[in-house]
Amino acid sequence: MKRIVLCGLLSVLSVVSLLAQVTVKASLDSAEIFIGEQAHIDLKVVSPAGTNAIFPVFPSKQLVPGIEVLNEEIISKEDLNDGRQQAVIKRYTITSFDSSFYYLPPLKVRVGNKQYSSESLALKVLTLEVDTLHLDQFFPPRSIAEMPFSWQDMKGLFGMSLLLVFMLAFMAYVVIQLHNNRPLLKYLRKAVLPPHVWAMKKIEKLKATHSALTDTKDYYSALTDVIRHYIEQRYGFNALEMTSQEIISRLNAFPDATSLQELKELFYTADLAKFAKLQTQLNENDANLLRAVGFINATKQEKSEEKKTELPPEIKRTDRERLVLKVVVGIVCVLSAGLLFEIVRSLYQMLY
Repeated sequence: MKRIVLCGLLSVLSVVSLLAQVTVKASLDSAEIFIGEQAHIDLKVVSPAGTNAIFPVFPSKQLVPGIEVLNEEIISKEDLNDGRQQAVIKRYTITSFDSSFYYLPPLKVRVGNKQYSSESLALKVLTLEVDTLHLDQFFPPRSIAEMPFSWQDMKGLFGMSLLLVFMLAFMAYVVIQLHNNRPLLKYLRKAVLPPHVWAMKKIEKLKATHSALTDTKDYYSALTDVIRHYIEQRYGFNALEMTSQEIISRLNAFPDATSLQELKELFYTADLAKFAKLQTQLNENDANLLRAVGFINATKQEKSEEKKTELPPEIKRTDRERLVLKVVVGIVCVLSAGLLFEIVRSLYQMLY
């Protein structure tokens, strides 16, 4: 039993010790390169989770004399052993322009307060064989080729330029309006009720007050005024200033003006009530009311209209509206400056 316990403790201690270890390994993807070609050194560090590995850097861009470091970047990070360890790989891109056999010393990594080293590497840089017997195969340097215009390269810059012009024009417009102290919208669009809707509302109101209108003349005056207003708005002639017979004659010219016979009877009764003091019965009044409704329903147009009215000059912009416009100008100004900087940066990258 003691041996079993002792073996278990030794196993646990060995696992803990293994997890606490730091391993540093360097690998070279190619042992030989030609002059000017590139090779990669991958430096892998396995350490306990939560530790910070400090990789070597080369501010002078030189690993050893003759070996240049072109780029350094972390290419991989991963967790190992259920998150108890971590592995980080940093890649160094190197090159050389002198043919030789180079010794690459161990790369040193600091983890915590300790420093660890990788194994040393070797790189052979080969030179190109030159045929000195056939000098006619040597050619002078070629001239710089003219790059063709590519819309794919320019469309982003073109789009940003158009957007900048639009934003500047919008900002100028808002600044002018802010200086004039007038609302941005000079005209107000107001929905206008169709003639038949307006007329039916008036007739409903007249019907509700029908019992209160004891005078027949007042009742028919109100009813015919509604019909005259409707005809004037619907057909576009001044029915308010025309006699009943003149209105009927004008309506005969419109092919959609139906139910004229009932309208004639309504006008005939109304004229007698207004000018001959005719006293009608309630049922006759209701019948004439139905004749007016029938004429309106037979000649109505369902489309709605909008009326554009100009705001009076005394209406000025409120302080709140001025504040909102100032904020809009500020935001557009900042966005325009950022967009201009991006355009200049893109042009610089394209030219240089």
